[in-house]
Parts: sequence; C-alpha cells; structure tokens
Amino acid sequence: MDLNMNLPTYSNLKFVSNAVYVPNIGARGVIVFNTGSGYNAFDAACPNQAISTCSTMTINGINAVCGCDNVTYSLFTGQSNLQYPMKQYRVQVNGDILRVFN
Repeated sequence: MDLNMNLPTYSNLKFVSNAVYVPNIGARGVIVFNTGSGYNAFDAACPNQAISTCSTMTINGINAVCGCDNVTYSLFTGQSNLQYPMKQYRVQVNGDILRVFN
C-alpha cells in the first residue's frame, strides 16, 4: 500500500510522533507512525486477543490501545507488558510516498 503524505488524510505523518490509521488493510487496518528517525507500521489488530468486534486498536498519542482489554502498546516499539507485540510491517520512504508492505 502506498500513502501519499501530500494528501490531507496522510499529511500528519510529516510530523514527529503523529500516527494515522489506515482501514481495510491487514487484519484490522494499519497504524503508521512517524518516529522522528523513520516510520513504523503495525497491524491494528490487538495482538493478544482473538479477532472480534473490540479487537481493533485505536491511537492515543504515541500509543495504540486495544479496545478489548485497554492494554497500551508503544508505537515506537510495538511492545506492551503482555506476551505478544504488535505485528509490524516494513515501510519504505520514497520522497513524500510511504510504501507499507510485508
């Protein structure tokens, strides 16, 4: 998937510590995050929950929060205090285009 940061939907990714949720990709959408030294992309499905109506994570500042159990995951690392981290995708930067892929 390619994200054009010149489009209003993705323009916040030009700034450090901003994240964008992209629906209809992966299991529950993808969260893309500007770390300041690059970009992280994580599947928005709660990694420690079965897929259900509450298992799509939401963005809360520099974290993602699971709707099922309110566990917080760092968008810098994808880690929480539970066993499984967020599933990470690769990100390639080509100017103002971000390519997110496996």
